[in-house]
Amino acid sequence: MTITRYRKRPVEVDTIQWTGTNEADVQAFTEGARNFYALDDEDRENSDDPEATATVYDKLHSTWILAYTGQHIVRGVKGEFYPIAEDVLAETYEPVGEYL
Repeated sequence: MTITRYRKRPVEVDTIQWTGTNEADVQAFTEGARNFYALDDEDRENSDDPEATATVYDKLHSTWILAYTGQHIVRGVKGEFYPIAEDVLAETYEPVGEYL
């Protein structure tokens, strides 16, 4: 068995934090409601995790991913979107700056 170690290349990504109340802003960031939407109470009850408050489409893997209030939605290097917890974001990335 051969084990190879890799280091993540320096790459900048854009994120927006899902606050639970900024659906329109996150949808604008993710290119519309086709890629992100807040879950209503019925959706939450029927999901794999009732704590999830939204879902985001990861086009790279052709799947919907549950998102939680407080997570950041990342636009990846191939244009894909995915949620990441704030503590994992802080361990993986460092702030570059904000822009509008």
